[in-house]
Amino acid sequence: MSSLFKFTDEGIEYLAKLISDHLKDGIEVEKKIEQEIPIDINEASVFVKKSKFTLYGKVSRNEMPFHKRGKHLYFFKSELIAWLKAGKREDKSSIQNEVDEYLLKNQL
Repeated sequence: MSSLFKFTDEGIEYLAKLISDHLKDGIEVEKKIEQEIPIDINEASVFVKKSKFTLYGKVSRNEMPFHKRGKHLYFFKSELIAWLKAGKREDKSSIQNEVDEYLLKNQL
């Protein structure tokens, strides 16, 4: 049986990479769309692994991002992810490096 196209190993690898990249791009777009769909307090609680009671406390103290319509609270995953990332604590060595850099730049 004769085929119309004959591919080299490099050609097949190239096509496989193109297909893989295309699929990854589609998955990333789906994730971004999913992050922009509002979720309720129950879903937010599962997402950030905190109790609803804890989330209600943080909302009342404006410690986390939320949206309110009437009596209902809504959250966006993208905002919750950013909020979680903002709470990252740095280790001592990275803090020491920042201090050293600051002192070097601002010597009297």
